[in-house]
Amino acid sequence: MTRPFSGRKDGLSLSEALPDRSLFALVAMMGFLAALTLAGASGARALSARWSGGAAQLLTIQVPDANAPLPAQGGGSATTTRVQAVLADLASLPDGTEVHQLTPPELARLLEPWLGETDSSALPLPAIIRVKLPPDASVPATLEQALGTHVPGTIMEHNARWGERLRALANSLLACAGLALLSVGGIATMITGLATRTGLATRKDIIKTLHGLGASDSYIAGRFAWRTATLGFGGGLSGTLMACLPLLLLLQMAAPFASAPLTTPDRLLPQNWQALANTIPSDMLCALALLPFAAAFICWFTTQVMVRLWLLRLP
Repeated sequence: MTRPFSGRKDGLSLSEALPDRSLFALVAMMGFLAALTLAGASGARALSARWSGGAAQLLTIQVPDANAPLPAQGGGSATTTRVQAVLADLASLPDGTEVHQLTPPELARLLEPWLGETDSSALPLPAIIRVKLPPDASVPATLEQALGTHVPGTIMEHNARWGERLRALANSLLACAGLALLSVGGIATMITGLATRTGLATRKDIIKTLHGLGASDSYIAGRFAWRTATLGFGGGLSGTLMACLPLLLLLQMAAPFASAPLTTPDRLLPQNWQALANTIPSDMLCALALLPFAAAFICWFTTQVMVRLWLLRLP
């Protein structure tokens, strides 16, 4: 039996002119880098989509001295606390708005990363009110001014401002990922071109003889292109598979930022790895699946162009 792409099968001894190891290994490294770049681009796009959705509709309102009585208008008796007055003002927001005042245990968990597990009852903490607007609603332009006038000292933080900054950051990361992919594709094209040029120089006399006997340009270019495309597909597939483990490790590191982070104490359990793998975005899986085919196409197209241009210069 003959080896695939052996000299007797391809007619040009391309197994010797285009060795397996060099082109295969280089394309595998390019595939590895491309897989990591695609994962970064997918994560940046997911972050941008998440912040442009629900997170951008959140408001955080701080009310200092929440339980202090608020003087009634007209000099009447003070029967309303400051936080109650703010909650009453928030009742005028559009229908479907969710208003929630953080309880002391929730506030303690929120401050735990900075203050640790300490008793916060003696600390003069403000009341924190979380407001989630409906998807199509917007914050009234006069809300912050009205709250500051009615309940002095109230601070309103609109998460949409941070959402815009994060979207800008995500877009810059997407641009960097696109440039990185173009660079990887350009390097793969150069590597394929150099390998094809070396193969043409090695088999120059054989190609001239076959071309003089009537072998068409498409036949010779097709033999070279099929060889490099097969090596490119194998290298791209190997590089993608090698990138799977680092991608799972990166997903594990990014799990706290996911909508449903892992809660199992031991993150290395097999069932936890399977749950982590199930969180991979479908678009990233499709991009990784198409990566070997893209590598094969780059190798095939580059070789076709190189060989046909070389044949045109033959006497």
